[in-house]
Amino acid sequence: MNIGIFLGSIREGRTVIDVATWVMQQLHARADAHTYHLIDLLEQDLNPNTAAPPKGVKDGAYADEKTRAWAKLIGGFDAFIFVTAEYYASVPGPMKDAFDLLYAEWTGKPVALVGYGSDGASTSRKHWADIFNRVGMKLVSTQAGFSFKDHFPESTFTPGEPGGELVNSIADELTAA
Repeated sequence: MNIGIFLGSIREGRTVIDVATWVMQQLHARADAHTYHLIDLLEQDLNPNTAAPPKGVKDGAYADEKTRAWAKLIGGFDAFIFVTAEYYASVPGPMKDAFDLLYAEWTGKPVALVGYGSDGASTSRKHWADIFNRVGMKLVSTQAGFSFKDHFPESTFTPGEPGGELVNSIADELTAA
């Protein structure tokens, strides 16, 4: 199974890099038969608007060349882990914009959430759950939420042992879906 780890924050000094790198380390330590790849939104060259609603696009035939490349990348994954911040009690806008460019490439695929923020990005994770439901993604039951208070002493990401166990449970659920 080919699993994409989608990093959605593009802010300067973003914490998502630390969280996603740690998630990747946990996944690689599993030494299982699955592949894991970071999908860093900051490295994508996307236009935020498309000519047609993505739900009506067939076989990746998006009008915009950049969206076609994005669709090819996302379509190549069997499942996803979204590493999400919480922006003003919701999902990061740039991450949602990138998500909204596509439809069929997300539909039917298993997905998990790893959130970080003031309360572990709980509101962002709830909003993502609603969004995933709308496009027919299969959200696994295990999620990870890392709060700034408990997991970022002195601004350094410190997930602790339970965090590693959560990531392993997430991977188990994704690969079984």
